[in-house]
Amino acid sequence: MGKLFLVPTPVGNMADMTYRAVEVLKSVSLILAEDTRTSAKLLTHYGITTPCKSYHQYNEHQVLPGFVRLVREGGDMAVITDAGTPGISDPGFLLVRGCLQEGLEVECLPGATALIPAVVQSGFPCERFIFEGFLPHQKGRKARIEALALQDKTMVLYESPHRLVKTLEQLAEALGATREACVCREISKIYAESRRDTLANLCMHYVANPPKGEIVLVVAGREQPAYTYAYPRPALTVDVLWETILPDGTRHVLLVKRRQPPFADCYALPGGFVEEDETLEWAAGRELKEETGLWFKDYVPAFRPFKPYSRPDRDPRGRTVSMVYTVSVRLESLPPVSGGDDAAAAAWFPLPDLPPLAFDHAEICRDYFAAR
Repeated sequence: MGKLFLVPTPVGNMADMTYRAVEVLKSVSLILAEDTRTSAKLLTHYGITTPCKSYHQYNEHQVLPGFVRLVREGGDMAVITDAGTPGISDPGFLLVRGCLQEGLEVECLPGATALIPAVVQSGFPCERFIFEGFLPHQKGRKARIEALALQDKTMVLYESPHRLVKTLEQLAEALGATREACVCREISKIYAESRRDTLANLCMHYVANPPKGEIVLVVAGREQPAYTYAYPRPALTVDVLWETILPDGTRHVLLVKRRQPPFADCYALPGGFVEEDETLEWAAGRELKEETGLWFKDYVPAFRPFKPYSRPDRDPRGRTVSMVYTVSVRLESLPPVSGGDDAAAAAWFPLPDLPPLAFDHAEICRDYFAAR
């Protein structure tokens, strides 16, 4: 069987091509290019004479079976796009999935991408960010932009020059005219530009100075996270009730001290909001790790689902439902914990001496221990 390589190509400066990328393109039996005419300039520059065929968004479904068959029959193949890493808002995903489904080997080389340079040089926090790619042109565009208004992470979008002003206008309307953003244009090219300003000012600038070239738009996240919105706010949350039983039979419950108002300094079970595309159990494990430093799979293979709670009349968060997961383990000593994320502190409390709890967590604890 052969192997499929995804080979990044320069997003601007031709010198950004890696030595290994050149070696791979020379060694494979076939190169698939988004635009063979554009890629011919790069291949000629580096003396690459490997045969090249078209592979783009308009033909990738039709040609997919044949290319997968070629790899299965022993041919090494490389995919390149006009610029950057294949599969990132460019063709490549379908071929990767098709090869993996056939048990074929796939490797993506490290290399050029417009995404990382833009988010790093924007000056916005980049330890956690979301990548939106290109926004929908019509259907679903408004909903996607409204969802971005809830994000407290740095947001990164790709945009074409003739739609940039429209996007800036719509983002300013949904996120606020004073939200800061950075337009990174023509990354690594001679006329590269990074312009940072408010959405409103950037919009005015590019109305007066129509942009050209490839554009990455980086937008600052909301200063206050979504969970500090005015209540009630429908939401989906997860909570974790962790009980540790010591050799002497004493039981301890893991609690965190909340950091954000209106619950600052209140104790509660670890947990929080479920993010987009997360399963409930994964969100519970993530929140537990972020708020206490504990990863539950170091102690038990899986959470135990307890039951969902829905009490908007008693819960000022106005949530629609919270799913409660439980962990009960026997250990020689209490695992060390540390507060993080929305938890100012984390600590073990012995039963029955739990402090007053926020939300409906006291009721959850009573129900859980009564059932045991």
